[in-house]
Amino acid sequence: MLKNRAFLTGLGAGIIVGALLFQLMLLGEQSRQSLEQMGNETNEKLYTSAEVDALLMAERDSAQIDGQTKPDAVTSDKNAIKDEEKTASIEKEKDITKPVHHVIRIGTGSGITDTAELLEKHNIIQNKTAFINQMQESKKLVRAGYFLFQEGMTVEEAITIVTSEPITKE
Repeated sequence: MLKNRAFLTGLGAGIIVGALLFQLMLLGEQSRQSLEQMGNETNEKLYTSAEVDALLMAERDSAQIDGQTKPDAVTSDKNAIKDEEKTASIEKEKDITKPVHHVIRIGTGSGITDTAELLEKHNIIQNKTAFINQMQESKKLVRAGYFLFQEGMTVEEAITIVTSEPITKE
């Protein structure tokens, strides 16, 4: 009877634990479905930074047009000067060009000359001989991996990036 009692106790405990695990599984599935349903209801659209900038500029332009077309608006000399300053600052923002960024892969075993040619090809440095000479003087090694550069960098900036930790390793 003792062996039979231990068997029945184990069987009962197993059934209880199985039922609890089954309930947890159902609860997890219901919560996942409700999250998916909530995600579908919101219909949020993701924008890139360029799209956001374009939308903001369009809103600014429409706000300026609305402000200028109101017939009952009384403008004084001070308001006219402020409007001119605002338009001048907006035009300056449009004129400022954003620096061009390049992600460049420097392969394993690339030497100083290979790296200099690669950087010159992407308009990151203008003088590859100066880059080679400064790299030889500093006696630092070129790291392999992916690096982020801007166009028109100085040779010193390019050397510090090439000899530092890459964004991602190869």
